[in-house]
Amino acid sequence: MLLDGRGAGQGMGPSDSTVSDHALLCGIQNRDERALADLYDRYSRLLFTLALRIVGDRAMAEEVLQDTFLRCWEAAAQYDVSRGRVAAWLMGVARNRAIDLLRSGPHQARLREGRPLATADQLCDPMAPDLGDALSLRQYVAAALRELPEAQRQAIELAYYGGLTQSEISRVQAEPIGTVKTRMRAALDRLRRVLGRSIDGTGGPGGA
Repeated sequence: MLLDGRGAGQGMGPSDSTVSDHALLCGIQNRDERALADLYDRYSRLLFTLALRIVGDRAMAEEVLQDTFLRCWEAAAQYDVSRGRVAAWLMGVARNRAIDLLRSGPHQARLREGRPLATADQLCDPMAPDLGDALSLRQYVAAALRELPEAQRQAIELAYYGGLTQSEISRVQAEPIGTVKTRMRAALDRLRRVLGRSIDGTGGPGGA
């Protein structure tokens, strides 16, 4: 792989390249390292930001980023174009890896040893509850996001983790901007209900 030594999160996000994401993934399937490097340059910033907001630790976020593109290199043939765009697939891989790290004992111990943690404002929408514990907050938010339908979760992650505008999300998801706005409103309403249940004791994330 060509990713060794690249700065994590230095990619400029979705590029204006005339080469499509799908074409790059086809190149990766054919073991073209240049295609992998181009895809990394296109999406590393978005994926690094997503990972950082979930785990709250830059070193861990860098690990997530590298693991995501390693997975892309090793499992590109498993990508099913009918299940969504390449960006969404990469985000899913990064999110799952970040959540696995967030749940791991060594990671939680490392955070509690005094490593700087992201604030609640940095973590998610200001409507997120104040639990007094940034690690618990990340776990609650990550669990609440998992309850959202895939398209809604992607829209929220692109906006709050990736910093994309609704117009940019519309392009990434290949949906009309009106659909994106409706999707995000529904997602935020559902997140408020899920997180509210978690705080008032009527059920943790994933509960009824």
